[in-house]
Amino acid sequence: MPITEEQKSIIKSTAPILKENGKEIASIFYKRMFENHPELLDIFNQTNQKIGTQPLALANTIYFAAENIDNLEILMPQIKHITHKHRALTIQPEHYPIVGKYLLLAIKQFLGEKSTQDILDAWATAYNIIANIFIDLEKKLYDELGPTEEDKGFVPLIIVKKEVIAHESIVALTLERPEHGKMFNFHVGQYLTIRIKKDGNFHNRHYSLTRPFDGKIYSIAIKIENMNEIKGIVSNEIINNYNIGDTILASFPAGTFQLVGNGKHHLFIGGGVGITVLSSMIHELNNQGKSNDVILIHCVQSEDYAAFNNELKAILPQGHYQLFCKDQRLGKDTLNKILKSDTQVYICGSAPFMDKIESLLIEYGHPSSQIYVKAFQPTLSTTKDAVKDEAETKVL
Repeated sequence: MPITEEQKSIIKSTAPILKENGKEIASIFYKRMFENHPELLDIFNQTNQKIGTQPLALANTIYFAAENIDNLEILMPQIKHITHKHRALTIQPEHYPIVGKYLLLAIKQFLGEKSTQDILDAWATAYNIIANIFIDLEKKLYDELGPTEEDKGFVPLIIVKKEVIAHESIVALTLERPEHGKMFNFHVGQYLTIRIKKDGNFHNRHYSLTRPFDGKIYSIAIKIENMNEIKGIVSNEIINNYNIGDTILASFPAGTFQLVGNGKHHLFIGGGVGITVLSSMIHELNNQGKSNDVILIHCVQSEDYAAFNNELKAILPQGHYQLFCKDQRLGKDTLNKILKSDTQVYICGSAPFMDKIESLLIEYGHPSSQIYVKAFQPTLSTTKDAVKDEAETKVL
């Protein structure tokens, strides 16, 4: 059913409410949905629910949809990013009516007496339009994996190498398919989604691929998290309980972060474990004979924590690998020496690190259209000037 102009006006009128209270509405939604459909806990990242980044990401998605209901095409980059996550987590068309039901119930619950049937009908229509966009795009992603249904879900991979690197702060894993089964190609910048089972539930986490595809194996790197931190559930389970020869579940590579195809100069700025995804991109440019066009700045506590430093130094020209340790500050003087007007800049690290670097680049005057950020948490949870990051309801 097409959306009417009157319904568009209603949707737009709710945008201020969503900006102020969207995270609370999203938290109500997730809480009620999981209470009635606990099986969905196996799909959604429970850590991101507990720390609030997933409700905030959903709230921002809904808010931006309300703001741009006349032109949803403008949201296509964000939508494509989410569809890759959905395919990696095996979201299916039948999940969308469930989500729609509890989203409308959450809106109704939050608005209380202010809720009207016209508001709910408008949002139901808008949701169905957006859901169909997601379903159609995700079908294309599933189709890219071919006709074999097994390849479209989580498949067992064998750990053929496990190595502790970077001052015992990172574990590097090499994975292959049993009996040399089919492995799918990927573009550098993508991630592998790993699934483990713990305490009766599946838990999923995305890990950046650290090397270009060689036709046989996937390489990922896992930061050793604090055992007491919620976010370490999957990482610590893999590090402590999976060894060489064991099988682990993974879905095939996904993700929209990638090299600019016609880029002439590339600057990579990584914070700590953020080097993982940047490493694969630098290796790919080296394979193309373009290492002279690459500069890497890696910010770490000390040189001992610089993962992949020896191999990256070996493939980059002298002076193109720059290490910034704890007491060194990356500033405009450094950028002035290395930035060109057409430099493509790729940033990966913690959210505060990326905010700081991106702000520095913008302040320097580098075009925002040439700055690409890879976030470890849900991307739309890091968006500035959007939904207020506050909610009373706890999802889990």
